[in-house]
Amino acid sequence: MSAAAQTLISRNAPFADNAVVSITQIHSGSTWNVIPEGAWLEGTVRSFSQPTRERLEQRFRNLVAGIGAAFDAQISFNWQAGPPSVVKDARWTEVALQQASASGFEARVVEASPIGEDFAFYQRQLPGAFMMIGTGEPYALHHPAFRINDAVLLPTARYLARTALTMPEPS
Repeated sequence: MSAAAQTLISRNAPFADNAVVSITQIHSGSTWNVIPEGAWLEGTVRSFSQPTRERLEQRFRNLVAGIGAAFDAQISFNWQAGPPSVVKDARWTEVALQQASASGFEARVVEASPIGEDFAFYQRQLPGAFMMIGTGEPYALHHPAFRINDAVLLPTARYLARTALTMPEPS
């Protein structure tokens, strides 16, 4: 199933849409000598455009139904639509970069990626700049060994406050 899911991107998502399918959990059985009664898989599908996301959902449903039919298995499918893609607003991004420079932060703009972030719902109401602040620690956010560097908190709070006070009025 996981391998078949990967083909959904190459066959159904435009290259520029930068879509991703990740099966992140697989669970079945509880011992080595008993055939499991069932199994479940969980993961995420992300894309830049809503039409691509809708097409991937339909193709995923078709894939699951086809695998169920091929193996005479009962499969239930639950799709929970996550947040839309975060979109970079040019004006707000420029202000955020200027404030980072004024704050002595090393900053760079990363082209959009289909991250799953509820900040995108705010951006449906107002344009914005999504900022990811690094801590200089060896492990990235979401890594099980990640720990926040407390020394980064105060400078980051000051930077965010200055940036918020400098942001242009929404048009």
